Amino acid sequence: MKNVRWVIQNNLLAENDLKSLQNACKSNDVEFEEVTIIPFSDELPKFTLDGKINIYYGSTTFMFNLYNKLKPAGLFFNPESYSIANYINQWGEHMLNSGAKITTIKEFTTENHADDSLWFIRPDADDKSFDGTVMAFGRLKNWRKNFLQFDDTKLQDDSKIVVGPPYNIKKEWRNYVVDGKIVSSSLYRTNFKLSKSNIDIPQSMLEFTQERIKEYQPHEIFVIDIALCGDAYYIIECGCLNSVGFYAADINAIVGEVTKYMSNHE
Repeated sequence: MKNVRWVIQNNLLAENDLKSLQNACKSNDVEFEEVTIIPFSDELPKFTLDGKINIYYGSTTFMFNLYNKLKPAGLFFNPESYSIANYINQWGEHMLNSGAKITTIKEFTTENHADDSLWFIRPDADDKSFDGTVMAFGRLKNWRKNFLQFDDTKLQDDSKIVVGPPYNIKKEWRNYVVDGKIVSSSLYRTNFKLSKSNIDIPQSMLEFTQERIKEYQPHEIFVIDIALCGDAYYIIECGCLNSVGFYAADINAIVGEVTKYMSNHE
């Protein structure tokens, strides 16, 4: 894989993921280069730009800056594809949030709901501006007041959010997809608690996921998170592989398949 290089952020990442990525690059005989990112800065760090294909891995800050300034082939992202609104349009009832509404923070918090009513809320975009969570309506209103006091937050009154009823999710998995195929999977949550496993990967979950991939893919390289609610599987969201966690997935296999795909599609 002499025509490919991984550019890996070496700060603000889980130490295990960083070490595993480094080892995976070595195992796959692919060059890698480390960079340090300044938090909340819109400046790119210095890294090698030459005839090789750079594949990037790091924080969402790093990825958004790459997208805004370079839009390189080794960044598997575009904001139009990575949104809950798009997923609902593509997959319909297979989406966990298919019955939810997409609104703005200001619009929703000015609606008339009981302060103790519970709501699931998450960003529409794949920007990690906040984590998906369940909140009482009264707390949501206070949360909005708090973030409006700060200028450096990604959240604004017109930020699009997805709002719906809370879901009783038993388990959640992340699947890593390259060129239409699942190359690795990991359980990452059980009953809302972190639970990593590369053993608890039901064939029925893989089959459901593969069927959805046949219907639509936001990119040739991405991740897709699946939830088990009752006895049915649903899509939670997709994500840009350049900036996701690996949990118990086979990082060596992921790096190998992504590198091979990019090497063959330069």
